[in-house]
Amino acid sequence: MSKFTLIIVIFLCSFSIVRAYDPIKGKPYHGAIHIANPLSAMSKFGGMAEVRIGLSSFNFGIQQYIGVYQGSQYRFEYQKYIRTPWRNEYYWYLRTLGGNALYDAKQLETFGDKSKGQAGPVDYYAGGAGFGRRFNFKHLFITMSAGLKYTMLPDNFRDENKELFRLFYVTGPGSIIDLNFRFGYQF
Repeated sequence: MSKFTLIIVIFLCSFSIVRAYDPIKGKPYHGAIHIANPLSAMSKFGGMAEVRIGLSSFNFGIQQYIGVYQGSQYRFEYQKYIRTPWRNEYYWYLRTLGGNALYDAKQLETFGDKSKGQAGPVDYYAGGAGFGRRFNFKHLFITMSAGLKYTMLPDNFRDENKELFRLFYVTGPGSIIDLNFRFGYQF
């Protein structure tokens, strides 16, 4: 374990001794670290840092895509929690994001596609909204959310590259249906 990782773990544990999350007693957490769904690690990985003020939450994160549409995606997300008497909370979110993507046909060889080619990298921007639920287990949590996202590629993108990016809106970082599953640690 690196020294940096050890310092972060000690820092997070010191907060957990002082503050436990209990929305019923009115002791909410003030920050959290999210990790992307480990089941999607074949195509992407990443995380988010969260700052919570009352029923509002501000999230900053990065995802690294490693599949056919390789690249980085940077996110800012605002979450508004709906006051509930339960430990598990509902929220709606607004998200803006941007990144770059490179189409690499070599990644499709596993599925029998022997075509060769690359397109990009190309920068894109997107926005989205949706609803989610947060399941709290003291300092650990799981979030699930679903929404819609609109992604814009540049206007000067060549037509032959647009053909290669047709699945970018279905399976890639620009997917229209925005499903997220994350877990993490709150303090």
